[in-house]
Amino acid sequence: MDEIIREENQNPPVVKKGEEVSERKLVEATQNGDKRAYGQLIRIHQKRLFRYIYGLLNSFDATEDIVQEAFVKAYDNIKTFRTEYAFYPWLSTIARNLAYNHIHREEKKESLDILQEKGYDPKAAELGPLENLLNHENNKRFYQAVLSLPVNFRSVFVLRHFEQMDYAQIASYLKIPPGTVDSRLYRARQLLMENLKDLIED
Repeated sequence: MDEIIREENQNPPVVKKGEEVSERKLVEATQNGDKRAYGQLIRIHQKRLFRYIYGLLNSFDATEDIVQEAFVKAYDNIKTFRTEYAFYPWLSTIARNLAYNHIHREEKKESLDILQEKGYDPKAAELGPLENLLNHENNKRFYQAVLSLPVNFRSVFVLRHFEQMDYAQIASYLKIPPGTVDSRLYRARQLLMENLKDLIED
């Protein structure tokens, strides 16, 4: 990743000032070895990808690691990507799989009860891009509640409410029936309502 950034700073831009270029052209340029083009793809998608993975992990350190690893893995496999498709769904699938692997590793290290009791302390680290969202107690509690959801429910909830996907898109993305999306989303909302009952009643 550092090599890509250095290359981006040294080489002339893929897109000259005042010229627009499609994402497909950036991908094609990357497939032809242009690291600066990939640097532009990183800038386009890194914030959205960070929000998505943070919604799954609720850990800034882990999210940063996963996002960086996803971009590196995508770059290593970019020549296998079919440019007639959108780049972000492919990238986010790589990141999601890495996040799931991370979750499973953590669940082997610690019991689920301990994981649910752990909350992010906003004083312990810089909040970065989510500072405005997380610096209120209620929003911190909300993210803790999302983190406590079982992975299947959490994934559907994050895709629906953070990524703004509709049911058909979620079903296609996760390769599950739309009815399963609906039932998991309903159950996720029920669990969140139970966990945040004291805030809702206020």
